[in-house]
Amino acid sequence: MKYFIKIFKESIIVVILSSIFGLISGTLLSSNKEILYTIPILLLILPALNSLIGDISTVLVSRLTTHLYIGTILPKIQKSKRLKEDFYGLLMTLLLSLVVLIFLGYSIAVISGVKLVNPLIIVLIITFTILIIFLMMFILLFIGAIYLFKRGMDPNNFLIPFITSLADFLTPLFIILFIIIFI
Repeated sequence: MKYFIKIFKESIIVVILSSIFGLISGTLLSSNKEILYTIPILLLILPALNSLIGDISTVLVSRLTTHLYIGTILPKIQKSKRLKEDFYGLLMTLLLSLVVLIFLGYSIAVISGVKLVNPLIIVLIITFTILIIFLMMFILLFIGAIYLFKRGMDPNNFLIPFITSLADFLTPLFIILFIIIFI
């Protein structure tokens, strides 16, 4: 019962924050629908992009937490060989997944007759969005995991739901910003 109460206390704050991020994300999407309609393929790919960055971030949190608990990463903000290996491994996984996602998105768009605007611009928007969010998430998750771990909390209980909600907010935000910048 004690463990249940600990998880509940650690999770209630993040559930409230996740709900707030969800409301902000929905408002962002709703208020910028005209911008998103200019490139319909992005509407097709947006849920998969959210899922991709959320999944990669979840794997990262789990790996960081495991490393902290078994001692392969010290609870200090410093570079380590293990951290670099995780970064490059997840970056390669992200890039390969992104290539497949773009290919599938374009295939579905062509088959379904979705209007395709300049493909190079779309690939740049998607790639910049995912890479910037990945870098931000990596730094945020690393610092957050160490901070929570030092305070005796389980980083998984807070960071996984938080980071998923944050990714759901940041992905459309950066896509909208890059559409404004590039188009």
